[in-house]
Amino acid sequence: MGDIIKKLKELSVEETDFVTLSYTAGTDVWHINESYVEETVGETDTAAMLAGLLAAGVPVYNYGSAILEEMRFNGALDDYDREGWFEEYLTEVLATTIYDGEYGLDYSTEQYDYKRGFCNISTEVQVQVADVYALGDTADSFVSGFDVTVATKAGQLKLK
Repeated sequence: MGDIIKKLKELSVEETDFVTLSYTAGTDVWHINESYVEETVGETDTAAMLAGLLAAGVPVYNYGSAILEEMRFNGALDDYDREGWFEEYLTEVLATTIYDGEYGLDYSTEQYDYKRGFCNISTEVQVQVADVYALGDTADSFVSGFDVTVATKAGQLKLK
């Protein structure tokens, strides 16, 4: 049993509850360049981190709906040739749909002046606690790199 599972059980988190997984990475940008968001997605690993979660076979939710199901329904996975790496394909789809903001990948830009700034690419998704428990010994690697937050009777707790 992984550390994350031990912590969730110690907190008496119900299996029907959700844990929130969040991750943010960013870089300095020239925001006068129209392609700075796409360049930031390529320079950071946020899309790859989210794609890793989605490819793991565990339902990952964003705004109450399962992201992979929504991608399938919207036709975003129709061009997958079944011969390449699914995780890489998901990374590409997430990167190209970042402006839509519907698959759990978002961006924000802090402008320092009229041309320079910092762009963050972030994700915040939910996974049901029962699905984390079902991962067993691989649960720690599943959440590795993400900030893990869970709602308890004491409030929102960020797990380390």
